[in-house]
Parts: sequence; C-alpha cells; structure tokens
Amino acid sequence: MNVICRRILPNRRCFTQCRRYVRCPIIGVLGHVDHGKTTLIDSLRSTNNASQEAGGITQQNSIFQHTMQEDNFKFTIVDTPGHAAFSKMRATGTVLTDVAILVVDAAEGVKPQTKECIQMLKDNDVPIVVALNKIDLPKSNVDLCHEMLFEEGIETEQVGGNVPSVPISALQGTNVPQLMQTVRKVTDALDLDVVSQGVAEAVIFDIKPDKRKQIVSTLLIRKGSISKGDTIVTDTHASSVRELLSIDGGRLSIGMPGMPIRVVGPQQFSGNLVMGNTIYSIPKAKRISKKKETVASVNKLQSRILDIVREEKIYKRLPHGKKKVSFMLCADSKSTLEILQQMLDIETDEVIVSVFSSSVKFLTPEQIKTAEAIDAQIILFNVQPLECETTAVVHHYDIIYHLAKAVNTSINDALPPNIERIVTGKGVIAEIHGTKKKRVAGVNKLTGKFSLGLNFMITRSGFEVWNGAIDSLRYVKSPILETSSNMTECGVSFAKHSVSNLVVGDVIECYGNESKERILLSGKFYGQNQEDIIDLSASS
Repeated sequence: MNVICRRILPNRRCFTQCRRYVRCPIIGVLGHVDHGKTTLIDSLRSTNNASQEAGGITQQNSIFQHTMQEDNFKFTIVDTPGHAAFSKMRATGTVLTDVAILVVDAAEGVKPQTKECIQMLKDNDVPIVVALNKIDLPKSNVDLCHEMLFEEGIETEQVGGNVPSVPISALQGTNVPQLMQTVRKVTDALDLDVVSQGVAEAVIFDIKPDKRKQIVSTLLIRKGSISKGDTIVTDTHASSVRELLSIDGGRLSIGMPGMPIRVVGPQQFSGNLVMGNTIYSIPKAKRISKKKETVASVNKLQSRILDIVREEKIYKRLPHGKKKVSFMLCADSKSTLEILQQMLDIETDEVIVSVFSSSVKFLTPEQIKTAEAIDAQIILFNVQPLECETTAVVHHYDIIYHLAKAVNTSINDALPPNIERIVTGKGVIAEIHGTKKKRVAGVNKLTGKFSLGLNFMITRSGFEVWNGAIDSLRYVKSPILETSSNMTECGVSFAKHSVSNLVVGDVIECYGNESKERILLSGKFYGQNQEDIIDLSASS
C-alpha cells in the first residue's frame, strides 16, 4: 500500500535547502512460491520463520534491516509473497526496491511467479541479482536455470549478459555472504541521495492493533523524515503520531529515509488506512487543533499539502533542457489502454511523456486528486465523462486520431516554440556606399522577395557575419516596402552602427520566423491515410 507522508514547507527556498541524506539500499526478495525466499531471509536474520508460516509460504510482506559484519553496512530487506494470490503485495515490494534478489530454485527452474516477478522488475527498471537456490539438492541444474532465465530476457553473466547470479544454499548458508557482497556492488552504482527533511514519503507494510487499543503501522520511509507528534492526514481524517518505534520495537525520536519504522496511532484511524490511500504528515509545530477535526478543516489542510506536492514536482530534476508531460489514462478496455500507451511512448531531446497511471472504465476521486497534484493531464477514451469537477486538463474523445491531434497540441504547448526560418529572398552585394549615418548596399542577382518588415542575414563563405533589421529598401531611387517578382536588383540601407564590415560578394538573405507544430505522435494515430486509421472498437 502506497502511503505518502508529506510535511508542509513554508516556501520554495525551504525545499531547495533541505538536507541531503544517503539512505540505505532497499532490497526486495522475490521469486516463485517455495523456492526458498523465506529460508534466505531466515539466514540473513538468523531466525526460523519458514517453518512457522501457514502452508510453508509467505502470507504477507515483511521488512527488516540486515547489517554486513565486515563494515556494518546496512540493507533494508523486503520479503514478498510468492503465491499467485498475493500478486498485488508482490508488486508493492517490487516498486519499492532499489535492487531485487530473484530467488530461483536450481532444481525447478523458472516458474509462473518467477516470470511475473521478472516482468514487474522490468516494468519498474529494478536491477536484478539472481540467487540460484538449493544447489545442495541432487536434482539442481544451474546451467539449465541460466538457459530458462535467458528465455525470459534475463541474461546472466554466465551466458554473456550483465545480470549477476550467485549459486547458493539458503538452508545451509552456502555462498549467502557472497550473494550480499554482489548485491552491495550493484547498490554502490545507484544514486541513493535523498531529501531528509521536509516532504516525507513512506509505504505502509502492515497495520495491526496492539494491547493498548491503538494501531501500529509498519512503514518504510522513502524520503523525508517522520517524528513523534507529526500529524497524519487521509481523505477524511487527521491524527497524530503518538509513538515512533524501530522495526525491532525500540523507541525512536525520528525516522530517516530507508528505515523501516513502526508508527503508533489511535485505533479509530485504522479504517482510513486502506490500499492506495495518500497520507500526509505535518510537523508538530504545524499541527491542527486537538479538538475533533471537521471535514472542512481536513480539506483545507489537504489543499495546502497539494501545493507542496506541486512544489516538489517543480523542483524535480530532469535531464538538462527536457520537459516532462504526464498523463493519466482511462479507457473502455485494457486493449484500448495498451494502444493509448503505445501512442504516448514518446521521448525526444525536448520532452519526456510519462503515463502516470491507467484505469479501465472509471477514475476514482483519489486518482483525480493525484492528477491535479502532479499536473497530469487526464485522457478519457470511449468512457463516461468525469462525475466531479477537476482543475486538471481533460481530453475526452472516442476517435483515436482526434485524440492524437489534441494530445500532440497539448504536448507542443508545454514546449518552447518550434521556430523555423523561412527564407523569402536572396541576393549578392555588388557595391557598397556610405554616409555619416547610413551604409547602403547595392544588391543584384536578386531571387525571391525582400520585405522591409522581415529580418536579414549576411553570410560570407557560408558563415554568418551579420543578422538584424534594415533601415530602408529602395528600387532605383524610390523607397519601397518590398520587391516584386520582376526586380533583379535593389538597394538596402543599414544604420551605420549596426553593420560595419560589408564586403562585395557577400550574400544577403531576407527571412521570416514561423512557429511549426512538432508531430510527436506516430502518423498512424492521426488517420492521415484511410488504411492508417486504427479501429479501437475491434479491441474493446
């Protein structure tokens, strides 16, 4: 369950001056059911949870910290369920992790949940270290496992790829330290520098009541910090953090990025902690009244927090010179969504187009709020209009090329103008005269048209030597606004201070600037030719 804990920032300067902090890496342990994930976890924790699990399989996400004996380097380890019924929980663990340990039974090879994990990891660009487990079994076949992984697009170093793999026996502890050393090498190449103050972002792993009729939530902090006394806000409720505990149960004064922590709050708050809810955390000094909060006060508080989310978006670093345009999709079927995602698969030197999320049939109010917070545009294709008002830009169409044109225009609007130089006339400077105030050039071999209101450029041997506006344009001795098609020569005068190095033989061009729309989407989405038009009704 994604939970974002945000702290109010007084202004933009506060955000940019927040302290940076190198958090510990978050390592996910994934794989097919009964391939030895929990046994590997037990080896790292020196516990025996595998024998205690119902049916011998992990039923929920678990999280802890592992310290390497050599230098006290810490990892945060996330254990995810392998059974098919727990795919949503497994996906949560995948999104969180910096590096994934993909556990594969060396005797069984790649299985259905192994394939699902591989796809999730690829979708989220998570680096992988393969742990070929149970090499102590007589039926283990490491070479066959490498071949099966290769068929799924995981090219291990043993077959000439760049994915590290380590043969281990989690039960006997064989090569487990070498596995963690390999993981350490992969994490050393990652940028784990995060903001440790201000905006806090965490993910909830577990919610349980305790003996004191309070709720204990297990969180993993991604960035920012959470302290005792902070106020947590959901859609309809606000409550304070009564107590902050380490994952082992010890008291904490503050939770830092990369740390798994436990947060204690009132029992009535548990009903608001559900899958997908966004939660905000406000520092103690900004906490709202201890009296029972009204929905109006919570909404006002959320409005302030959403402004901070926008601040975070403004300061998010992108490659130099690039703009990011985000979309939220809603269509009548999954196959239609796939086509829309294909349409928006755009990255150029100027723009990155991102699909933030997608849904079939309808968007929830929470999704719409999120779109507003991150300035994402909403695309509705062949579905009903939104039932609530929104400040987000909404594109609502049922014909793909109409939508494509609107989206292309919208992306163009987010970019600087695409200016194209249009040359209208060209000639050669044949003679040069000067006065105290002006410099006059006689131009012959004139082609096209010179216009007084346009720009002029002078080149020599192909290199630009001057660019700007001229003072006047003459034919014979009469002033004119522009040359006509039957004129092959004219006089051009410049202010003396603007140009001083004219040379006979220089080429002079007259040009205008025209703003051109970028065609960023594939032509087939425009229906430019009848055979190019995509019929989405067939895929609905």
